Amino acid sequence: MKINAILASMGLLISISAHAGLAPVAIIEDIEATGSKLSFMDYVNEGQVIKLGSGGKLVIGYMNSCRRETITGGTVTIGALQSKVNKGQLLREDVECDGGNAKLSGQQAATSGALAFRGSAKKKVGIGKADLTIYGTAPVVRVKHANADITIERMDQRSKTYSYHIKGRHIDLANKKLSLPLGGVYRISVKGGNSKTFKVDKYAEMGKISIVSRLIDL
Repeated sequence: MKINAILASMGLLISISAHAGLAPVAIIEDIEATGSKLSFMDYVNEGQVIKLGSGGKLVIGYMNSCRRETITGGTVTIGALQSKVNKGQLLREDVECDGGNAKLSGQQAATSGALAFRGSAKKKVGIGKADLTIYGTAPVVRVKHANADITIERMDQRSKTYSYHIKGRHIDLANKKLSLPLGGVYRISVKGGNSKTFKVDKYAEMGKISIVSRLIDL
């Protein structure tokens, strides 16, 4: 009996660990759900269940399928590419996004970019592929640790460097009236932490469009 109990406990721990280690598939753009611990800018995993009740609302962006869903009421089960909704209303739309590249790991980001400069004047030597492309002119930045300082510098030509302090773990730079030029290539860095390169799509939209269209995770 004790052996069975131990094995059952081990199985439960393995199951929990496996679920906790899953890569997130979507990000919450807005939520109104009594009793839920989820909040704006939280990641969610495949198989996760969110109960909205009769008056709740959820706006969620899927990073791999580039789908944005607005769900009112019912119970939501997170899928790999879209949600399953029981007893609720679902509005789904396709948006522009970079198919999950916003969530590149630090090691992936370090090896996937190929930007190089020579000397203090930052003369361009060569520009390879950026880590990701955003489709809004104002990034939404999510960091690992609160109270972070970030900088954004243009890499393909000389331009102003932008610096911001993030009090929590995320910042919407549309609220700071930032609008980066179309087609520009940039490096975004956390002071003492990760950095990534990104490109602003030549048809990027201004303002507060879908978060998955302009998300950068550091």
